[in-house]
Amino acid sequence: MLAQGLRRAPTGPVHSCGVRIRTDATRAGTARPLQPRGAKQKGAGGPVLGDSTLLKYERDGFLLTRKQLEQKEVSDLKGAVEHEIGTRKMSALRQRVRVLCPSFADPNTLMTEEQATEVLRAEGTDEIGFLQFFNLHRTNSVVKEMVMNLKLARTASQLLGVKKVRLFQDCVFLKEPGYAETNWHSDLRMTGLDTNSYVTAWIPLRPIRGGDNDSGLLFAQRSQKDFALPFWYDMDGRDLSDRGYEIKSVGAMELGDVSWHHGWILHCAGPQPAGTPARAALAISFFADGARLAPRKKKTDPSVRLSMMHTEDDETFAGWRSSLKDGAVAAHPLLPVVWPSKS
Repeated sequence: MLAQGLRRAPTGPVHSCGVRIRTDATRAGTARPLQPRGAKQKGAGGPVLGDSTLLKYERDGFLLTRKQLEQKEVSDLKGAVEHEIGTRKMSALRQRVRVLCPSFADPNTLMTEEQATEVLRAEGTDEIGFLQFFNLHRTNSVVKEMVMNLKLARTASQLLGVKKVRLFQDCVFLKEPGYAETNWHSDLRMTGLDTNSYVTAWIPLRPIRGGDNDSGLLFAQRSQKDFALPFWYDMDGRDLSDRGYEIKSVGAMELGDVSWHHGWILHCAGPQPAGTPARAALAISFFADGARLAPRKKKTDPSVRLSMMHTEDDETFAGWRSSLKDGAVAAHPLLPVVWPSKS
């Protein structure tokens, strides 16, 4: 991951990531209720976010929309995701070995969970913070229905401020009891997209209790606007306590609540405490149509800073990245337009 050691300590309880947080729902950027007074309903896309809500997201870089989804929708999704986790867990462990054990020759030689866990314990450069399961919508119809949900697509369009939105990926993040914290990072660094117009919907598949009792998301408020940080400094492992960020959480979340965050905002998650149920969340990422791919080779563009790119999520590119040239518009059937709806 991208940045560790964020130790800013504003007023509030100490979180297990080593920072203090504020969990007041309104101050944390909550849109509650989702439909502001006077907003008009427009078709299957659901309610319109009010100007004050959009301005708060633009400033803070994150937002909570309460009860955006029906509880049954999320319950059905949970069952589908749990099935996929059961069939794909070994692949997810191999991906963690690739990322955390760079000296290990070939993760595909690992055949059992026990083998992979032992390699991660013995050779890992960091503790396991989560397992990732990419693009379940491509094979699971229930997940696809959620990923293509017009309520989410419309909100993405409003937060991005664009008329046409594409899906980048879906990814389930699984934290089992005892898993370590998720380090500070910005999502866009893992995408290879040359854009600022990227937003992620984070949907927990069970209620999140908040604070140290569970592993919800923490945000470095307004860090998505800190252009000076990556311009002047090497981000990897840098102590960011001098940046003056306020560390905030959206607090407890119920089934149907959705947390949204900007592609450049720094965020993390605490460890999953022992004795608690595993925490799974579906993250659905959207970007503005017309975004281009950043060059991956100096010969394509000598000015590109290859050191800033990250390969952690390379599995998500399978099937489309190799067919597009550096600098090309990111348009591919596996990156479908989700807003406006074609129906």
